[in-house]
Amino acid sequence: MKRLALFLFAAFLLASCAHKEPEVDFKPIQLNWSALSGDAESHPDKDRCVISITSTLMQDKRVLASKMEQLDYLVMYDVNGENLEFKGNCGNTAFENAVECHWTVVCAAGENVVVKFHNGD
Repeated sequence: MKRLALFLFAAFLLASCAHKEPEVDFKPIQLNWSALSGDAESHPDKDRCVISITSTLMQDKRVLASKMEQLDYLVMYDVNGENLEFKGNCGNTAFENAVECHWTVVCAAGENVVVKFHNGD
């Protein structure tokens, strides 16, 4: 009987200590990248910028709160001086006035990526 009580007590402790992982907000996004020049396509910071922009968009509160089930962006980019400039526009024209549908990013070496939305923001 003592063994059963000890076993039940240990099971209770394990169950009460188990942590449930919080649910992660996730909004599927599709980014269709299009370089406007060969210099932009071969820019040494291109891959870093693309990864940073994708990560930033996937975590942005406006993107996560979007009414669209999936956000499809056409992203055009080119070189401006030493930096890359990106312009993203939603492919779904029914939501073209949504806050999350038009944005720009200037990606400079050594600086954090900041997405600037252009519909009332």
